[in-house]
Amino acid sequence: MDGLWYFCDKIYVPNILDLQQRIAEQHHNSKIAGHAGCWKTLELISWNYWWPHMSRFVGEYCKACDLCLRMKSQRHKLMGELHPLPIPDNHWDTVSVNFISELPKSHGYDAIMVVVDLTSKCGHFIPTHTTATALGSA
Repeated sequence: MDGLWYFCDKIYVPNILDLQQRIAEQHHNSKIAGHAGCWKTLELISWNYWWPHMSRFVGEYCKACDLCLRMKSQRHKLMGELHPLPIPDNHWDTVSVNFISELPKSHGYDAIMVVVDLTSKCGHFIPTHTTATALGSA
């Protein structure tokens, strides 16, 4: 024996998180593996290694992979054509409202309500509170 433990002709990996993560990293993040996804990574690891709850560990590892999350392919139908919004007739007919919240308190306020006219792009910045309701904002 070479000092390794085997289970079903595969190297048994003890419950050491760092060791399991390094194995998953080698089979998922390497340039050869290429971030192939949960099932392919599990298949690559299971050729040589085994540990209890290995599939759950590999699934969680792949779902937390930053690069995979950023480069995930879209799995929905293509979007339809874009249609422009109608141009308002007068200024302040159509407005957008946004809130900038959780700011440091200043004169008792901790948020800003930003109201912008879609025609002229003119904006009003109104001090408010983070707890403002729709009725209070109106």
